[in-house]
Amino acid sequence: MKKLCLAFLTSLLAACSSDHVVMDHVQTQYSDVEKLTAQLRAPQAPPVSLDQIDFQKVSLDRNNRIDITIRSPIVSFPEGNSYIAALLLPEKMSRFTFNLVSYVGRTIFIPEVLFLDENRQEVMRINDPQFNYENNFTINQAISSEKAPRIRYVVIYSKDSVLDGKSEMRDIAREYEAAKGAVLSEGSYPKPYTKHSPIGSLDLNLEQVFLSAQNVESFNQENQYKVMQAVSPAKTPVILSDTEAFYLEQIRKAVKAGDDLRAKSLVEEAERAGSTKANAYYLKLNNM
Repeated sequence: MKKLCLAFLTSLLAACSSDHVVMDHVQTQYSDVEKLTAQLRAPQAPPVSLDQIDFQKVSLDRNNRIDITIRSPIVSFPEGNSYIAALLLPEKMSRFTFNLVSYVGRTIFIPEVLFLDENRQEVMRINDPQFNYENNFTINQAISSEKAPRIRYVVIYSKDSVLDGKSEMRDIAREYEAAKGAVLSEGSYPKPYTKHSPIGSLDLNLEQVFLSAQNVESFNQENQYKVMQAVSPAKTPVILSDTEAFYLEQIRKAVKAGDDLRAKSLVEEAERAGSTKANAYYLKLNNM
């Protein structure tokens, strides 16, 4: 709900701002994404194969947050290179519904989903995410009893062909004025757009899951063990100096453009990646 409110607030600010401010934000945003896209199309290191990747286990009892960042693996697909999320599903599901949300901001990740069997051979794919009323791209797909037992791995990526595009967002300010019969010119009420990006934040939910009797017992035993097991301290991620420098530069650009929401989001992402400098650097910029 918090992200949805921020998206609506962004739309309202875009509709009520002057043309100069709107274009300044859009150009800053587009410039950042274009740089990321160029780096993805000509990466410093060669793409890796799916056999070289550690797959993240998907939980059945909660939302699974997925951050696709510049630290994510780069894999080469027939549609081009892509940063990916690699997921491992619970075994022996006889049916389930796959719910994926890619959250909108000034940019958005357009997901393609590839389902693989235990030998990492394709079982099925979903390549038609829907742009919904909340300005997010979503996938809601029931997986049949014919295919579900065969699926073990999920790879989420984005087509190279979508990276140069953008999607028009719903704008409640424009809708309100249109409902009153106002003439909505681009000068007075510019349409808000979100640029397609090679990175983004997503949530995954598995719903209406049917397990085999054997797997139900295994699942219950595993959860019971987790309750009894002492929680080990989480490992602190180590960020590369070049990656941290990139985040600091993007934070500086966002602060300079007056885009505080983006700056704070970059700080949070940098800290998740292991940065110890991002927050102090952001505070320093705001006190200059």
